[in-house]
Amino acid sequence: MNYFSILLAEQEYTEMPAPLGFENWLTFWMVIACSLTNVILMIFSAYKFLHILQLSSYKMKGYFGWIKEDKGSQWGRLIMLSFLSCAALLITNVLLEDFFVYKIMTYFGLIFYVIFCIIYIVNQYSNPQKTELKYTNRMTRLVVVFSVLVFIITMLLLNLSFLYIPYFKFGAIGLIPMFIPLLICISFYITYPFEIWNNKRFVRKAQFRLEQRKDLIKIGITGSFGKTSVKNILATLLSKKYKVCHSPQSYNTPLGISKTVLNHMKDSDEIFIAEMGARYTGDIKELCDIVKPEIGIITGIGNQHLLTFGSEENLIKTKGELVDFVSAANGKMFFNGDCEKCSILLDNCKCDCVISNPFVKNANLYAKDIIYNARGTEFSLVYQDKVYKTHTALLGKHNISNIILCVEVCLSLGLSIQDIVAGIELLVPSSHRLAIVPSTNSLIVIDDAYNASVEGSRAALEVLKSYKSTKIVITPGLVELGNMQYQSNKELGEALASCADYVIINGTTNYDALYAGLKAGNMKEENILRSGSLKQATTLLADISKPGDVVLFENDLPDNYS
Repeated sequence: MNYFSILLAEQEYTEMPAPLGFENWLTFWMVIACSLTNVILMIFSAYKFLHILQLSSYKMKGYFGWIKEDKGSQWGRLIMLSFLSCAALLITNVLLEDFFVYKIMTYFGLIFYVIFCIIYIVNQYSNPQKTELKYTNRMTRLVVVFSVLVFIITMLLLNLSFLYIPYFKFGAIGLIPMFIPLLICISFYITYPFEIWNNKRFVRKAQFRLEQRKDLIKIGITGSFGKTSVKNILATLLSKKYKVCHSPQSYNTPLGISKTVLNHMKDSDEIFIAEMGARYTGDIKELCDIVKPEIGIITGIGNQHLLTFGSEENLIKTKGELVDFVSAANGKMFFNGDCEKCSILLDNCKCDCVISNPFVKNANLYAKDIIYNARGTEFSLVYQDKVYKTHTALLGKHNISNIILCVEVCLSLGLSIQDIVAGIELLVPSSHRLAIVPSTNSLIVIDDAYNASVEGSRAALEVLKSYKSTKIVITPGLVELGNMQYQSNKELGEALASCADYVIINGTTNYDALYAGLKAGNMKEENILRSGSLKQATTLLADISKPGDVVLFENDLPDNYS
């Protein structure tokens, strides 16, 4: 369509007054088209903020906490996007006002906005992610409401611009990106009442199904660390005698457990194992009300998620909610005796309880003669003074502790020691949790990327020490430790200096603390390297490593810290 055709079309459209104060119908439909296009651009531009909201368990406290922790840098990029877009559109309108093709160039100026948005989106999606955004029904509903808000506000701004700032015109569309974080917040609160109702309905359904299964043995597992590992170990061992259903991956929230019950649990299952995660006081009680476990397991208590709990007292109190529930149900509790803080909860335990003593000689059940190798770990299981030599692909003293804890549970449920030993041979590492992974360049690579606790890091370094070749660690440090974060990471740096030859600090979050610890541990300056991303870290690794070296990937920051 040439310019004269457009003029003719505009003349025809002016025969009937355009709505909303627009100068003609063609302009009105152009605004509709721009608003719809803008909705698509803003959905993709909002990815990071939607992702953070999901990672924060759809809690505004975590969402705005990330924005504060991020010091507004991601929001600042959106503000810069708005500034550049508005400037480009305004300049296009003003400079081309006297040109013969002015009206066409007004539309042409929108191309700058689209280009700037695409550059932002590509840059956003190019960053590697530890956990991708999950397109759940809840996220879909949130995006739909967000899209409607973007459309309405775009229409409103363009209408006001055409009425009162004619030089700006389509330039008003460039203001939208800077409002993305707030529009997501508004969308969240619009959908919130429905989500609460829908979640309760879904949870009640799962709760009803569990209540119908009077024959089902229900086990709840919680702790600051080791929950997923203990759950997987226990499920493998119990499978030698029982049909077991357990929550997959790290499904440890009310919806995750409910989804497991409704979608994965079979009528023939005899045992249900629920991993119970918590970030706030009351979270474990909520999960106990759903599952109603008669057997409870405390894997350990540390300072993980101290930032969201607010204090160590709240953290311990929340883990104790499982003890309170099982005690009231006259069930049975199992505690990891290898963790000193677990003893704090023993006073509140009013039911039968078992404390595992994984490394105490002369205990009824313990482990000895632990040897790490490229295949995993060899050790002797001692039960009632009889020795059973066994092997597992799991690495780390903490995993031996986890195994002993699970063996205690299995013995109480009637498994023979022979079946248990056979089950230990079948154990495989949980993904990204101190697992030896294949390497194409003859390196021994230990993947502990999902570890996020002080205790887990300590165990990983103990494994690293057992190797004799050059040892390289890539780590961003530990997060969500509240006011203990700097000190904990400094101590981690000192521990790294005592067992690693090279350390690559990934990212900026804990760089100062880790560097201070490494220097305090007398690591040479040239052996402390810094990277801005995991990709850059692997490039540095290629420069300093040689065949036979051991590489430990210790932790990987959640996406709300990257």
